[in-house]
Amino acid sequence: MSILITTPNGGVGRYLTEALREREDVRFLVRSAASAEALGAVRGEVVRGDAADAADVRRAVAGVERLYLAHPFAEDQVSIEIGLGLAALEAGARRIVKLGALAFSGAALPDAVTGAHDVVTERLRAEGVPELTVLRPDRFLQNFLPLAASIARGTLPDPVSRGARGYIDTRDIADVALAELLAEHPVGGEIDLSGPQALTVPELAGRFGAVLGRPVRHVDVPMDGSWRADLAERGVHPQVVDGLHDLYTNYLNEGAAGLGDGVQRMLGRPPRSVEDFAAEQLAPAVRRHLP
Repeated sequence: MSILITTPNGGVGRYLTEALREREDVRFLVRSAASAEALGAVRGEVVRGDAADAADVRRAVAGVERLYLAHPFAEDQVSIEIGLGLAALEAGARRIVKLGALAFSGAALPDAVTGAHDVVTERLRAEGVPELTVLRPDRFLQNFLPLAASIARGTLPDPVSRGARGYIDTRDIADVALAELLAEHPVGGEIDLSGPQALTVPELAGRFGAVLGRPVRHVDVPMDGSWRADLAERGVHPQVVDGLHDLYTNYLNEGAAGLGDGVQRMLGRPPRSVEDFAAEQLAPAVRRHLP
């Protein structure tokens, strides 16, 4: 088989890369020399190219049989993912494992984040991908790692002050993606993924604090003009800011999210706990910011 991994340095892709680093039949698509350097040594092929460039995409997917399809939320995400998926299909790929997002239960605002995944998935289905798997995870625990400095000071800032989510370790998402990519016969369809229990962000902060051995409390971040201005100063596109606003609003309004059974069903084990993540990844990051 021949496998193409997109976003191999991404939140999920980096763990897929680790699992596939020693295989010769895996190709990794990176955009720049810096991304190739960050990838590190692999036995397979590293292809430098722009996922938004049709010629680069055709070169990346040539001869590929299986594709891991992911892209950060951005204004061009839909066109890039559809372009990659259709090019792989045209090149003879039979299997696509797409990273999506957990759907909201009940009434929810149309938000661009989950909406982008829906548009891409519907197009791939319409094109008749022979083996299509859509991974639908809840919020990533690893998204809190950039807040390590604040957590070291005892605060966890986040716009979601209410509503319980099944926060998931992205290593579990990668493990499920790997199982689908390598399986002789994939499960296919939509696979909902979450952690072992639904927690509010204040509860999450308390769990972090218990592992770290120091108090951590949630601090609400109002999604006001200051929030928007801060994101704009960091170079976030206005469309992305709008999408994040609607996504977080849905998190606030949903209440307790349903838990996905995908990790247990696919891997035969429970998902990693918040405590596992905090001890293995958050604690080392926090220690770097302690006096």
